[in-house]
Amino acid sequence: MKTAMKYQWMMMIRSKWLISFGVLFTILAAILVGSSGNESFSGFARSTAALLNLSLLLIPLVTLLTGSLFLSGEKEDGRLALLLTYPISTRALIGGLYIGSFLSLLTVISFGYGGASIVLFLIGGGWSSFFFLSFFLTVLLAGIFLAISMFIGLYTSNRLQAIGVSLLIWAFFVLFYEFFIVGILSMVPKGWVLPLFALSIIMNPVELVRVWTITAMKSGTIFGPQLYEWTKWAESMNGQFVFFGVACIWMVIPLIFANFLIKRGNRDA
Repeated sequence: MKTAMKYQWMMMIRSKWLISFGVLFTILAAILVGSSGNESFSGFARSTAALLNLSLLLIPLVTLLTGSLFLSGEKEDGRLALLLTYPISTRALIGGLYIGSFLSLLTVISFGYGGASIVLFLIGGGWSSFFFLSFFLTVLLAGIFLAISMFIGLYTSNRLQAIGVSLLIWAFFVLFYEFFIVGILSMVPKGWVLPLFALSIIMNPVELVRVWTITAMKSGTIFGPQLYEWTKWAESMNGQFVFFGVACIWMVIPLIFANFLIKRGNRDA
């Protein structure tokens, strides 16, 4: 696993695509924090809220493209088949590739938040609990979509397919999912609204992180009085543990399927 992790880390950190995103993310994060100021609302600062929104938009896109393109390229060029000839289990290979990619993304995210924190201090602000929470949940979001991207990279047959599937999944989760859920909730009986609302959060990692952040900061009143009881539960320790458990499931299941694809491909070969 350690060999696969080092290999993935070296290949990813040299990627011009990942370096370009790191520079872009750092610049946009610094600009957003500087232009948003340090005014607070609903328990957290406007600047860090803007930074979280940027992360929810860009991190899934870049993670999906980076992870899927790399693995589909490795498979297309034959390097993945070469790795499978080494005396290493498919589980260790998947784990090593995942950890190496995750460390690369963690470096990029850290640079982005580091640049934003410098600007925050220059405008007279400072770190807050929400800033650290936002960083943690952004890293967790990257971990979730990295697992999904590895499944996409192994499932698709070439780079072009990987790009198409990644963009489709990103557009669904980030752009269209809310409209889809609002349309459903507007048509179902009133008694179904709360269960479907909770299910909609579980089924989308972007919404999971967004709602988790709001409830972790005890700002769930924005959901309105209809969801008061659910909000109180979500803000409790039990609710936070459930959020974390669901996030872990989102990371583990795609990796299990990715491991299955490698095993099947190895048998077919």
